[in-house]
Amino acid sequence: MASPSWHAHISCGGGTVGAGFLFTDRHVLTCAHVVWQEEQVEIRFPGLPGHEPVLARVVARGCWAGDSRDPGDWAVLELPGPVPVRPVRFARLDAPYAYPAPKLLAHGFPQDYEEGLISELRASTDRLTANEWTQLEDWKGYGASVSGGFSGSAVSLADGGEVVGMVCAMEPVRMVSAHVLARSWPPLAEHVPTPGHDPGEKRALAALVARVPEGAAEPDRLFRQAVGPLGLAPPDGGFASVWEAVWHLLAESAPRAGAFPLAEFTVRLATAVDEGPSPDPELGRELRAWAQAYRSRRDAPAGPSGRAPDLGWSPVLVDINRSGEGRNALLVEVYAYRDGSRRLVDATTVTGEKQLRDWVLDRVDDAFGDLDDRGRALVAFALPRNWLNKPVDQWVRRKGIEPPLGCVSPVVVMDRLRRRNPRLQWTLRQMWEILDGRHTSPVHRIECGAAPRPDKLSVQLQDVYGPVGFARPPDPGRAATGPHGAALDAPSPIVLWPHTGCAGASCDGGCRGSGFLDALAERLTRLAPGELPGHVLKLRKEAFVHDEDAPHWAAGLTLVWEDPRRFPPVTPPDRSPLS
Repeated sequence: MASPSWHAHISCGGGTVGAGFLFTDRHVLTCAHVVWQEEQVEIRFPGLPGHEPVLARVVARGCWAGDSRDPGDWAVLELPGPVPVRPVRFARLDAPYAYPAPKLLAHGFPQDYEEGLISELRASTDRLTANEWTQLEDWKGYGASVSGGFSGSAVSLADGGEVVGMVCAMEPVRMVSAHVLARSWPPLAEHVPTPGHDPGEKRALAALVARVPEGAAEPDRLFRQAVGPLGLAPPDGGFASVWEAVWHLLAESAPRAGAFPLAEFTVRLATAVDEGPSPDPELGRELRAWAQAYRSRRDAPAGPSGRAPDLGWSPVLVDINRSGEGRNALLVEVYAYRDGSRRLVDATTVTGEKQLRDWVLDRVDDAFGDLDDRGRALVAFALPRNWLNKPVDQWVRRKGIEPPLGCVSPVVVMDRLRRRNPRLQWTLRQMWEILDGRHTSPVHRIECGAAPRPDKLSVQLQDVYGPVGFARPPDPGRAATGPHGAALDAPSPIVLWPHTGCAGASCDGGCRGSGFLDALAERLTRLAPGELPGHVLKLRKEAFVHDEDAPHWAAGLTLVWEDPRRFPPVTPPDRSPLS
């Protein structure tokens, strides 16, 4: 087999000789110690007879500082123009560590061997030394050994010729693997295969990350948020840069349905860029656009033309919680659900309800770009229990000009406390399996002042498979422990109440709340439980355009509607063999 033409012979001032390899049509990779303090070196390609030597510029260097134990021993050389040589192909990241151990080849240029010598090697282990080097050993204990002139030579698979790394030291022989090289220099990432990621999208992401201002993001925190508690583990010591965290996700996990941690990391990075010491909204928009395109390319293909199948609801989830960063600070995350996976649209920390409202409405609009248009939109707010009576369905940017959110899409609320309780979520899933077979929704009435003690009410409602209607709203001071909290703890999958109602402790039963329950029963009883959000949308539209003096009975209608199957948990990403 002919020697590959991408082997490069490098000559520096003072007679220093080393090796390198062509990885694009005009870029050569070598060791930093080969071109130490040089700005320009001479390169020739022994495998390309008749090609004249060319001068190349050193355009990038690692952090190598002169000691054999220093990391970052790499440099990139740029040729004055393309050369007629096919660049290297990199192997899978786990290729040198297969069993049985594959034979590896290194082509160096020791003294008196201008045409070069080939050394046969193998990887001693898949463990890195100082998180930087892979130790190599002779394949058979005799033959040409790695010596001076091998520094910068590509280490390639004998079977196939793909490159797995670069020789950087002798005694013992050490290799900087392709994994470490791409981690150190982002532009190399597009050339190194990673499971499930396209070279073009890696190139675009590396360019975006290069524009992130230093100190704008905490890569360790963003990584933990993106992968979740059961996801991919970070390396010991964490990440020295944003790119290191991105490369770890590229190299160690493959995207699949329900798990796009790289996209979630990118969206969170966009938020950090927006809110950092030097905000860059344009970069934030580009990062979000990259994440959306990345997920869209992995969406399941649309069905055949004609009538689309009924996919039920396509939910958008607005998750609001107190952040702990200040008395009025709120942590807000907006997700779109598609193909059973949760996709982060954006996340931020806000203070003040107007800022919260405007931000949420903008991001809900953005979330529709990730929804499957064969389903029916549903906007769900996961709120702290004492926020469940907030009129989120009435949120609007410009009053008198735009309709409120609840008149545009079905809007429901969910209790964050209940969403974190595995027992209640399991019970709700079981209840919905029964509710799916029902075509009516009789309302269980709880009149003004007629609710039993909360613990007794919770027990009574355990056997109520359908809507629970309250004649009055929850008391903000007793939202967790009052009758409404008891219904949520039962757990009741569907609960309704008016935003306003009687303020007294008791009522004679002839109040507006009683009329509210009568109207609920009249309008909802003949509907299937799964159809209630869509019908409540119609009621809110009726109430909004109602022009009579007396308010419409459905004005301020709150709907707690929680089907956990519509909001599946995030699946931890797969791990590659390197993990």
